[in-house]
Amino acid sequence: MTTTPPPRRPARTTPPAAPPPLPAAAPRPGTAAEPPVVLRVSDPRELLALVPHQLGFRPERSLVLVCLRGERRRVGLVVRADLPRLEAAERRDLADRRVGGDLVERVGGVVDRLVDLAVRDGAAAVVAVVYDDPAEPDLLSADQDPRVDGLPGLVELLLGGACASAGVRLMDAWWVDGLRYRSLGCRDARCCPAEGAPLEALHGSVVAAEMVSRGSSPADSRDGLLDDLRPAPPEQRRDAARSAATARRRARRAAADQARAARVRAEALASFRAAAEVERLAAAAAPVGSEGPEAAERRGGDPGPAVAHGPGGELHDPALLGRLGAALRDPWLRDAVLVSCLPGAGELPEQMVLTGPDVRAEELLDGVVGGVEGAQEPDAELLGPVAAVLAAVVRHLPGAAGAEALAALAWSAWWCGDGARAVVCAERALEAREGTSMAELVLDLVDAGAAPAWVRARRALETASG
Repeated sequence: MTTTPPPRRPARTTPPAAPPPLPAAAPRPGTAAEPPVVLRVSDPRELLALVPHQLGFRPERSLVLVCLRGERRRVGLVVRADLPRLEAAERRDLADRRVGGDLVERVGGVVDRLVDLAVRDGAAAVVAVVYDDPAEPDLLSADQDPRVDGLPGLVELLLGGACASAGVRLMDAWWVDGLRYRSLGCRDARCCPAEGAPLEALHGSVVAAEMVSRGSSPADSRDGLLDDLRPAPPEQRRDAARSAATARRRARRAAADQARAARVRAEALASFRAAAEVERLAAAAAPVGSEGPEAAERRGGDPGPAVAHGPGGELHDPALLGRLGAALRDPWLRDAVLVSCLPGAGELPEQMVLTGPDVRAEELLDGVVGGVEGAQEPDAELLGPVAAVLAAVVRHLPGAAGAEALAALAWSAWWCGDGARAVVCAERALEAREGTSMAELVLDLVDAGAAPAWVRARRALETASG
């Protein structure tokens, strides 16, 4: 792809609250065509219940801003960034209200970055949530309030100043310590006692019930977003690795001959298309819960009756997955696979592996990352099977050999509005092989708060309709 990425930034963000995101590994209930959840923000606790569903996981040691747009306070961008891990000495200093300049700079940098993203999202107001470790009682005296004399208090202070400077209303601020939640803005013990309320109380909220009914089930942690990518059994990984090595040698030998290299790419694309068709047919034929035991476990379901899956619940031969993983290192092949997910692509991917991306490919891709006119929404029937094959490649090539498949999964997750999974996939891809360009592009898009074109198109319609 030739899209020029924006500058890298340290914060990690999640795209706007749009319809429930499509899956990056396999179709789940809900598609991009479903209407967004309409929230009544008169009770900010509903937003507290929403955050894990929007992020896809339950945050830890994070600052989250929920952006609210316009007079109707529509939920917009949800942004999250890691808060610094404090040493015991730093927490004691905070409890004694001795705040070092270094800590103010570290926390202030996180706050300023997220407020900047809120401004660019057009937020009129924000609700802040500080996710922190449980307060240590021995650090505080009986007359001290952990909401004030701790990290949450510092964050609220800096956030209030940053929002005021930016012209954004800080509508409310909350502190979640893993077990309980507390209001940071209200000191009235009758409605907001210092000890807070149990998090379980949020599970029965209207928003939580709505999101669960749509098939949303947040992971317990950020790493849990990739539970479906857990490595395949060792023997299968060895078979895939040997096949990938052979395929890479073949590609290197063919590189000097343009026609031969094109044939190698064409064969790989045909194999990828066939594997995606197998996934599509299996998904269409199998009722929910009828996948193989290990595949069901990866997707968080209960094992159902056995169907025609390979070892470990896979549909594909490990040698095939190894070849596909090696082929994805070729940018022309990788881009052809991604273009095959776009409505209206037709036989364009087959042309791309022969001559490279052309004007038509650029126009289709512009519908994903470019302007709102002609925006391309994800189609579960096209994207789901391709993402399932990519996920199978990652499970069988969990190291550097699978980096391009991970990066492609990151791109598909970003397009679906699943920014949290997009970031984790992209970061894992870069850990596996430094310089994986697609992963860097995805992180640049997410860090800049750039939403897919279809999300921005819906946002424009919402703004126009008031």
